[in-house]
Amino acid sequence: MTEFSTATTTIVFRPFGGLDGYRIVSDRASRAVVHAFALSDLAAVAGAGFLNGGCAYVLTGGGIAYIGESGKPARRLGEHAADPSKTFAREAFVIGGCDGAAFDKSLVLDFQFRLTKAAAEAGSVTVTKGANPVRPAIPAADRSTHDRIYADAMRLLHDAGCTIFKSAGPVVSDPGSSGDASAPFPDSGLGGPASSEDGGPMAIGVSAMRTDGETFELRYCNLWARGYRSGGRFVVAAGSDIRTTTNDSVDSLTRRRREELFQAGVLAEISGVPDRRRLMVEVAFATESIAAKVVCGAHSVPSWTLLAARPVVLTT
Repeated sequence: MTEFSTATTTIVFRPFGGLDGYRIVSDRASRAVVHAFALSDLAAVAGAGFLNGGCAYVLTGGGIAYIGESGKPARRLGEHAADPSKTFAREAFVIGGCDGAAFDKSLVLDFQFRLTKAAAEAGSVTVTKGANPVRPAIPAADRSTHDRIYADAMRLLHDAGCTIFKSAGPVVSDPGSSGDASAPFPDSGLGGPASSEDGGPMAIGVSAMRTDGETFELRYCNLWARGYRSGGRFVVAAGSDIRTTTNDSVDSLTRRRREELFQAGVLAEISGVPDRRRLMVEVAFATESIAAKVVCGAHSVPSWTLLAARPVVLTT
C-alpha cells in the first residue's frame, strides 16, 4: 500500500442514500474514481448509468479475489455474476476515470497487472485468475503518470472498504485459543472433548506451497477431499468435498470450525448432491486430524492416505 505524506480529501457520494449501499469514492485532485457496491446490486447500479468506459475491477468474498479489466464494466460484471466459478464474489470495486478523463486500454491493463500483483503479495486473500495478467509495454513518461493515478486509486480503494491489499498479519487463532498453536482448546460441553493434538488455528483462504510434493486424499461417506503439508500445517485443497451433516459425537472445537467455514462464503453447492459442498479456497489446519474432522463433520474419521500418481497411457 502506498504511503502518503500529505493531507488528502476523499469524497464519498451515495447515489441511493443509506450507509451500506453503493458508494462513489473520489478526490477532486485525482483522475481515479472507485465505485463500490454489493454485486447483488449490480442491476440497480448499471441501470443508473454510472458504470461507463474503461476500468479495472476487483471482486471479493470468502477470502478470494478476482481482478479484471473491461471497456464495458456493467456487461462484464453481469457475466461474472452468472458464472458458477465466481459464486464467492460478494463485493465489487470498479476503478475508472472521472468525468472527462476516461481510462484508456493501456491504463486499465496496467492497473489489472498492478492490482493482481499487490493482492498476491499482500497475502490476505487467495487471488484467482483467468489468463495471467501481463504488464503492458508503455513509455516511461506514461508509466510515471500511471504511478500517480495508481497511488490515488489505492487510497480510494482503501477508503471504499477494499482491504485486500493490506498485508496479512499473523494467523488468528480460533476462539478460545491461547495463541499457542500446540495448546488445546477448551470444551464448551457440545459433543465430546477435543483432543490435545487438535489445537491450533484454522486459516481460510491461504496461499500455500506443498512442503514435500506429496498429495493426500480422504474418502468418507461418498465424500472425497484432497490435501497436502505446507510449512508445518496441513492444507485442505480447493475442490475438496465438505460434508454438510455434523455427527452428534463431534466436539465443540470442530463444531465451531465447521460453523466458521460454512459462514465464510467459501463453499459452493453441488447440483443434485445435498449432502456435500465444494470447497472454493485452500484451508490450513494445525494437524491432519482436525482437518479430517472438519471436512467430514465426524469425530472418528479415516486417515489421509497418500495419493499415488497415476500413469498416463498414450495410445496411437
